[in-house]
Amino acid sequence: MIIDVVADVVKALNSDVLDNDKALHENVLDLMQETSFVWRKDYTIAVSKDNQKTKVANLMVCDKLDETEQTFKVKREKDYWKKLQARADYLAVVECSLFSRETTLCSIETVGRDIMRSRKEVPTVAAGGFVWVVHVGPQENLDSLFHLYFKEDYITLSQDEAKYYIGWTDNLKTLDMRNFICDPTAAKPENEIVDFSAEVEYDALTKD
Repeated sequence: MIIDVVADVVKALNSDVLDNDKALHENVLDLMQETSFVWRKDYTIAVSKDNQKTKVANLMVCDKLDETEQTFKVKREKDYWKKLQARADYLAVVECSLFSRETTLCSIETVGRDIMRSRKEVPTVAAGGFVWVVHVGPQENLDSLFHLYFKEDYITLSQDEAKYYIGWTDNLKTLDMRNFICDPTAAKPENEIVDFSAEVEYDALTKD
C-alpha cells in the first residue's frame, strides 16, 4: 500500500512545474492525477483541550471517501492534547518540507525528527504509514540521513532546479529514532537560514 502512495507522489512531482506561490504539499495535491486514494489536505490530528491549538498533517491519505467528522479524545484526564481517534479509512500521513540551499544537514535532521516525533505521539497516525518528502537544491546529498531513518525505503527524484528525497515506512510506530547523525544537544551555527515548509505544524517544545 505505502509504495503506491509514494508512486502517486512521484507522479505528481514529475507531472508539471511547481507553483512557487503554493506550499509543497499543496503542489503535490494539485498535481495529483489518477490515484486510487483519497487525499485530504491540512488534516487535523490533535487539538488542545482549550481548542486554541492544533497539530495538522500536510496530507492524510485514505482508502475511501468517508465524510464522517473526525473525533478527538485525551488518553488521560490531565493530557493537554486531544488526539485523533482511529477510523477504518486512514492509511498514511504524507509530510512535505522545503529547505533552502544554506540549510545544514543537522538542521534538516532536526526538523525531520520533530515531524516524526510529533506524529508518533498520535497513536492513530503512528499505527499507519508515513512518508516524508524533502525538497532541496539539486546538488544536495541527504543519503546518509534518509538511510539512517528509512533504511532502503527511500528514493531520490532529480530535476533541473531541485532534488526530492522521499522516505517511507508502512508503520510509523516502528521507525527507529534512537540514533541520529548530529548530536541534538550541540550548539547550532549562527545566522543559519532555514526555509522549511511553514505548513508543517508541530510544537517541538510541548510534551504530552
